[in-house]
Order: sequence, then structure tokens, then C-alpha cells
Amino acid sequence: MAGPPDVRSRVTAARSVAVLLALVALFIMMGLIDLLTLPGWVDQRYEWEVPLEASWGALFTFFLAGGYVWVALFPRAPWPAFVQLAISASALLVSAGAGADPRPLVVALGVVGSGLVLWLLLGRPAAPRLARPAVAWAPMTVALLGFPLWLPYALEALARSRSGELGTITQGIEHWPVQGAVAVALLLASLAVSLWEDARPLLRLAIAPSAVYIGMAELAHPDRAGAMGSLPWGVGVTLWGLLLALVVVPRSRTGNGAGPADA
Repeated sequence: MAGPPDVRSRVTAARSVAVLLALVALFIMMGLIDLLTLPGWVDQRYEWEVPLEASWGALFTFFLAGGYVWVALFPRAPWPAFVQLAISASALLVSAGAGADPRPLVVALGVVGSGLVLWLLLGRPAAPRLARPAVAWAPMTVALLGFPLWLPYALEALARSRSGELGTITQGIEHWPVQGAVAVALLLASLAVSLWEDARPLLRLAIAPSAVYIGMAELAHPDRAGAMGSLPWGVGVTLWGLLLALVVVPRSRTGNGAGPADA
């Protein structure tokens, strides 16, 4: 990035912090490790609760680590990442309340704090000025189709959280409310890509892999904790994720427009 030395140093610092945060989400918070339970690249002496692990892995890998990586790659266009982090934090706040478990609140506050630190390091970039949202009806239709799929998933996970059912605990946080948060994040993110074109390149890379991975975990292990126990549901969410990836095509990928400005 061209610019005065202080600007370059701020951007370098922001990139370094973003990479560090991504590594924390992937490894300290076990995002990537939990995803590896589906292909079985984990200690096979244990019977892993693969569907429950997949939902945790989706949030920490695709939503959180993905947002931090975006800031590291495109520090001059950080707002899609800030929106994705805000969606994740909001979903965790909802799950903490609806799941009667305050522990996801700690993660939500950490996500908000991390976004604030990155925003300050990048020189407090102004939010993009948005005119009246132009609805992209193909993504909006797919987003609405997701409600009958993801709402029951969220309600089931949050009910188990409220009942105090023991699932899996990572870094002191129970997975059940986080599973509910993933469903909320997927619905919010799918609505966001229908309204804001600039966010589509990033959000589709969070939504589609999350939905497909959760669906595949359901199909592979319908009898384990975190699964809905429904073949149609597993097929439905997998196809939903693939369909959204197909209909949410950023203009810069298909036309003459440039992608996000990089450093």
C-alpha cells in the first residue's frame, strides 16, 4: 500500500493482528480442528460428536477466521469483514440469551473488541455510504428458503442449551448455544448478501462452506449429538449452501470491475 510511513505501519500492524486473530480462531478456539472430525483426521480412540463439532468449526473457521483473513488481504476494503464479524457477534449474543448460557457472550465481546482494534489500527475507516438497498431477488429467495431449514436447527440447539444437556466443551464454552448461533449467523448473512453487493465475495465464502459442511456432517453421522436425525434436512441444507454459492456471484468476478482494493 502506497502512503506515508505511519499509514503503512498501521496497515502492517492491522494485518499482523488480523493474522494472529485468525490463528486464534482456527487453533486456540479449535475451529479447524473441529472441522477435521468429519473426514476423521482426529484421534479415533474417541467417538466424536461430529455434527456438533462441525457447527462450532463452521463459525470459528468460515465466519471468524475468514473475516480476519479478509482484513489481512484487503485492508483498504475492510467493511465486509466488519459486517461478517458483527453478524457473528450478534448471533452469539442471541444464542447466549436464548440458550440461557452466558458463556458465548465472552466470545461475542471478544469478536466485537477485535473488530474495534482492527478498525482503529486501519485509521477508523468510514462505513460505506449505502443508498436504499437494492434487493437481489435470487439470493433473497434462497435466503428465505433457508428459514424453514435453519430455524428448527437453532431452536433445537438452544433448547438443549437451556436444558443444560452436556455436549462438547471447548475452552470452557459449551457447543450447544454456539450451534444455535451458527444457524442465526447463516440466516443473517444470507439476508446481507441479498442487500449489499460489496459483501458478497466474503459472505458467500462463509455461508456456503458452513452450510455444506454441516449438511455433510448430518448425512455422515445422523445419530450423534448435534444432528437433526433427518436425511431430508441434511440434503436440504447441503443443497441450500450450494445454491446460494451459485446465485451469489459478485459482479467483479463476472464483469470488468476490479476486486477489492488490496494493499
